[in-house]
Amino acid sequence: MSRHPRTSSLVRLAGLIAAASLAAACADAHHVDVMTVLAQGNCQTEKTGVELIDYATLATYRGTHLIGMSESSEAQRNPAHLIAIAPAQFPTAGYGVALLDGSTLTDKLLTIRIKIDRPPADAVLAQMITHPCLVVGIADPAVGRVRVLNDSEVLGEVEIPPAQAQ
Repeated sequence: MSRHPRTSSLVRLAGLIAAASLAAACADAHHVDVMTVLAQGNCQTEKTGVELIDYATLATYRGTHLIGMSESSEAQRNPAHLIAIAPAQFPTAGYGVALLDGSTLTDKLLTIRIKIDRPPADAVLAQMITHPCLVVGIADPAVGRVRVLNDSEVLGEVEIPPAQAQ
């Protein structure tokens, strides 16, 4: 089956445009691993928003204390930064915060998306103030700032300090 010469040229042109677009997108793409470190329905904090925390603060979010810890030289050169996300306080148990897929890195700004899980309307729940939180770890040196979105709403942003030269 032979194609009309003009049709073949258009098909070839469309293929070249698609390949060039894909190559440009791949050249700008940089995958960043964002790992869930803690996802808890009632963290031991009254703070809300987005903040950079250390391991001792992470322990207090869990209601514990950090007794002692040593880091490897590799961890000191390329530290995992902990970002705490506590969207709000809620009037009952049953709320949670989850990390969604689709984090994007543009320039040095990493945008991550979260979802606030809510209890069913007909659930019988304890009436108490809760502070659900999510703590994520990011160890990529290409990230200079983190923005957290819930739906399209910006919950907050934090600066990531540059790695210290050893």
